[in-house]
Amino acid sequence: MAVEGAGRHRISIDQVCIGLHIKLDSWLGHPFLFSSFKIKNAEQIATLRSMGLKEIEYLPAKSDTAPAPLPAAKEEPLPPSAAATADLEELMREKKARIETLSREREQIRAAERKYVKTANSVKNVMRLANNNPRHAAQLSGEVAAELADIFLAEQNPFIHLMGDHVADESAYFHSLNVTVLSLILARAMRIDDEATMRDIAQGAVLHDVGKAMVPSQILLKDEELTAAESKLLQMHPGYGIKLMQGVAELSNRVREIILFHHELADGSGYPKGVKAMELDPAVRIVTIANAYDNLCNQRIAKRSRTPSEALSHLYKNELAKYDQAALGAFIKALGIYPPGTIVKLKSERIGIVMSVDSADLLHPNLMLYDPAIPKETAAIVNLRRDLDDAIERTLRPAALPEAIHDYLSPRKRICYFVDHTSGG
Repeated sequence: MAVEGAGRHRISIDQVCIGLHIKLDSWLGHPFLFSSFKIKNAEQIATLRSMGLKEIEYLPAKSDTAPAPLPAAKEEPLPPSAAATADLEELMREKKARIETLSREREQIRAAERKYVKTANSVKNVMRLANNNPRHAAQLSGEVAAELADIFLAEQNPFIHLMGDHVADESAYFHSLNVTVLSLILARAMRIDDEATMRDIAQGAVLHDVGKAMVPSQILLKDEELTAAESKLLQMHPGYGIKLMQGVAELSNRVREIILFHHELADGSGYPKGVKAMELDPAVRIVTIANAYDNLCNQRIAKRSRTPSEALSHLYKNELAKYDQAALGAFIKALGIYPPGTIVKLKSERIGIVMSVDSADLLHPNLMLYDPAIPKETAAIVNLRRDLDDAIERTLRPAALPEAIHDYLSPRKRICYFVDHTSGG
């Protein structure tokens, strides 16, 4: 018989059955990954029994079935057998090992964030030096480019991380770093493995907006519609950029083309010269796609920003004619249908945010899942293949989340990516 009290439904352990959604009192005192879950098999029921529980809470609204009826004759439960106790101890050891793995992965993410901050600061310095010391800016951009390109030139698959709000730069500088990482993701997806080309793509991406150093800050930071005159001035930044860098002999022609032509489009509708992008170096077309995607995700007027999956869908469905179609297809495939920053609902009805993806296994990202039983600071970051017998049902807009879930997952106001060779296991 179910016992109701203070909004809780408690039943005898003998009433637990497959399809019932149960809730345990703590996270650490049991071998399951979560404290609240739907019973899927007899083994889970046997494990609950081996824990010596007499009663358990269940959630009617999340259950597929009602609790099983109590046995006609109530018998005193037998103590767990030695085999059941040994099985429970083994499961607890497995959970401890899993927690340790999650702890290591959390530290790996923190290490990536520290590296991101260091690299972002270098990109800031590039932009700050551009006006007065373009040669030094070019040198520093080359160092950043070489470091990032080398990650993609290595044999190991890059791991793409979503950066936390506490490290994501709220200024314009984060954009250049994002475009660099995204350009290298696309270059690798297109099987570019030449060191010079990869470094040129990276350096061109770091420098692509260098001309904005000559655009008034009130235009760059304006959070309202630009006037026609302001838009025209902003569209002059590619020309300003190439003018700033014209005296730096060390820059390759490919890097110069990226700076000047990264807003040119395949149909000739881009700027500053209206040339057809298909006539330009493929490296330019790569940076153009990365730039367009990041601008959609992180729009100047924040409320217009699209989710990562919406941005990819928009590029493919609405602007396919503007870009190198083969490159755009490779970009969508490289980021996957669930890029970092995507809010997802699983078939189990759990909700999470995609924190990182292994470029070799895009359908099984690492998720931070909402679980009120686990403090936000130590939230479970789990791999969809390794840790969950589950699958993504659909994506969600952050605005559609209940307040408690929104605060827990903290959907990023800005989507910032970084890469390293860390993998989730």
